[in-house]
Amino acid sequence: MNIDIESVLDNLKFNKSDKTKLSLDKLNDTLKAYYRAGNKDYSITTIGKISKKDGGVGYDSIRKTSNNHFRELIQAYAALAETTTKKPPKFQAKTGHDYELLTRINDVALRAVFGQIIRERDRYKRESDMLKNQTEIIIDKRTHKYTKQADDEVQVLHSLKGICSHGEIEALKCACSEQFLTKNEWKATDLGQIKD
Repeated sequence: MNIDIESVLDNLKFNKSDKTKLSLDKLNDTLKAYYRAGNKDYSITTIGKISKKDGGVGYDSIRKTSNNHFRELIQAYAALAETTTKKPPKFQAKTGHDYELLTRINDVALRAVFGQIIRERDRYKRESDMLKNQTEIIIDKRTHKYTKQADDEVQVLHSLKGICSHGEIEALKCACSEQFLTKNEWKATDLGQIKD
């Protein structure tokens, strides 16, 4: 990618105080050396530590909301290096402690089962890390209006005999009666809803 860092730096220094301009120059020198070394980790944490070590602005200053100009300079270098300001995932070697334990299991079938469990766990960890790196999540809060479908039908049961017992039928009749609604001070709306 071809980005003119000097023009980005000049734009960031426009209308800034002398102290901020010096800090931007120092951060630019640090980032230039970091870029030339071929590094790919342009996370705010890493750059903050390196800059602090070089006598420039630290992590806290870079993270501060009002100091967006520092983050923009880091993002420009990250784009130049064809990466992002996110911390790159760590790939762990598969010769860890878990795989050493597998060599101690004498039963081949049991070793295969435990190996499968370890591989699945590692796969789920990788998927979890990948999902954590997703930066854009869209939540749709629009209300969805119900549209009547052509196949919407109302089924009317002519008789509840055979479906409900005699006691259940009597309980339903009682619950639907006007006397029961009046006794409990309930009201039936035009839509058939029962309200207090």
